[in-house]
Amino acid sequence: MSQFIDHVFIEVRSGDGGNGIVAWRREKYEPMGGPAGGNGGRGGHVYFEATRDINTLIDFRFKKRIEARIGERGRNKGMHGKNAEDTIIRVPIGTVIKDAETGDVIADLVLDQQRAMIAQGGRGGRGNTMLASPQMRAPHFCEPGEAGIERKLELELKILADIGVTGLPNAGKSTLLSVVSAAKPKIADYPFSTLEPQLGVIQTASGNAFVMADIPGLVEGASEGVGLGHQFLRHVERTRILIHLVDITSERLEEDIETINTELRLHSASLAALPQLLVLNKSDLVEEEEAAAIIDHLKKRYPQSSNPKKNDPFNGEQIMLISGATQKGVDKLINNLEQALVKLKEAEPEPAEIIFFDPKSQDRPDHGYSISRKKGVFFVEGDRAERLVSVTNMRDPDSIHHMIHVLRAIGIIDALIAEGAKSGSEIVVGEVTFTFGEEFS
Repeated sequence: MSQFIDHVFIEVRSGDGGNGIVAWRREKYEPMGGPAGGNGGRGGHVYFEATRDINTLIDFRFKKRIEARIGERGRNKGMHGKNAEDTIIRVPIGTVIKDAETGDVIADLVLDQQRAMIAQGGRGGRGNTMLASPQMRAPHFCEPGEAGIERKLELELKILADIGVTGLPNAGKSTLLSVVSAAKPKIADYPFSTLEPQLGVIQTASGNAFVMADIPGLVEGASEGVGLGHQFLRHVERTRILIHLVDITSERLEEDIETINTELRLHSASLAALPQLLVLNKSDLVEEEEAAAIIDHLKKRYPQSSNPKKNDPFNGEQIMLISGATQKGVDKLINNLEQALVKLKEAEPEPAEIIFFDPKSQDRPDHGYSISRKKGVFFVEGDRAERLVSVTNMRDPDSIHHMIHVLRAIGIIDALIAEGAKSGSEIVVGEVTFTFGEEFS
């Protein structure tokens, strides 16, 4: 059995665009024709795709960084380089993708094969064919490809189930799940016998089906990290209905109920606001008269359970009595849940099949730079500057002029002068070294 991992941090980077190239037409009667350098191809996008084939984020436990492919550089004869293949990262249904630095939700994947573009690939640089103009008919320069987008992400798996069963340890959650579905959770008579969420599919007599999740037991202080339950509260948020399962034989029945409700409220207001059905389990261990008296008392104590009646999908029957061991009352419970789910699903909007990225929220790492000085040599570091210099023909005046124009536009020339660079100074950008001349000032 694979280990259940539901929370990871990773980094992704979309592919850089391919560089344009400088090329010339080589025809029979025109050996030195006009420009013929093609554009570079687009870098690969990074998509996340939800799938039913995966139920944990364990694949990301050791694979913390994923990079898409780089676009192909331009070609001769004005041909463009190929766009890079996109990278599709498959995750379980129910995965929430957040920006790890801001905490903002980027995408929430709740459908099978639902996709979200998380990082857009860089545009390809223009070749000298596209850069030709009436003023510059034969440019000897081209453009570098645009840098890809790098993002630090937080992946959080929230189990996608119609019904979440919560309660104190040993309330009988695993037993209930095993009775109403084909799931076979481990059942033992000790606290925290369930160490990870368990799912079961319930087939109803009318032909409907819905998913029930057994959420590991909560204890007082779970929302603050006590016990094991705090690790799984996020999964309860995803459900449409909460079954609050309580052991009717408990000597602290009302305290048990309040313990769970308090932890739900402390975790999040949205969690506490979910439709909740209070189910008293282990009715086979008490007399009918005693059980009836307990229910009457609880109805007075919780007249509307946790929900106003106008939002009640249970038609007022929010407290039920069952026995997971003998299955008494289980059929009625399933029927009540089925009717409630039909009402809730009818009121829900359909989620989008494809979630597109927000280009405004994605900063490309190509505008920043830094300048350092060592033994009279100036070192310029920065993605855009290094890309620009790498495609510049340092023997061609037009190419150098274009490079200087771009470096000045992004502030590097003025920054070098401010740091003390002057004619004759040695400048290193990436793997290229050149001399700072008068044309730079």
